[in-house]
Amino acid sequence: MCVPSTIATGISVLGSALSTANALSGQKAQAEHAKQQREQAFQNAKLAEDNARKALLEGEKEKEKIRLEQKALQSKKAVEYGAGNIDLAGGSPLAVLSDMAGQGEEYAQNAGEHARQKAKNYNTQAQGYVRQAGSKGGSNPFAAAQTVFSGLNSAAAAVQKTNFKRGPNYF
Repeated sequence: MCVPSTIATGISVLGSALSTANALSGQKAQAEHAKQQREQAFQNAKLAEDNARKALLEGEKEKEKIRLEQKALQSKKAVEYGAGNIDLAGGSPLAVLSDMAGQGEEYAQNAGEHARQKAKNYNTQAQGYVRQAGSKGGSNPFAAAQTVFSGLNSAAAAVQKTNFKRGPNYF
């Protein structure tokens, strides 16, 4: 006794089961990919934060370098004035040295501001990576259950679509 509708129902149920298994496998792969992306985003955030710290340190070194260069220039100018028997206690030579000191400090502060801006940009980048990692979030814990239930629903629908004929069996 072979009933074609029973075979069709069985094939439909088997197809639904395979479809459900395939969907579950796909969800697992997506979850693994999201996890890898999250880890990469956190690593990128850590690198950006490290770069921000390095930028601040480099900025401090640059400020110190500029200050030393400016002091050397001021000393050189003072020696030139001294060699020319110019009194450094007042007047124009003192104003020149004072202006040099002010301009040197302005250069140093600009270098420090540039480093702070660079560090701020790195920190913003790090925050973006952290947000990106958060948006990758863990996989939906209900996704597998939804897939199973949708597979069961499609199997049930396939069973309902088949017409069971009642009556004499001719086979």
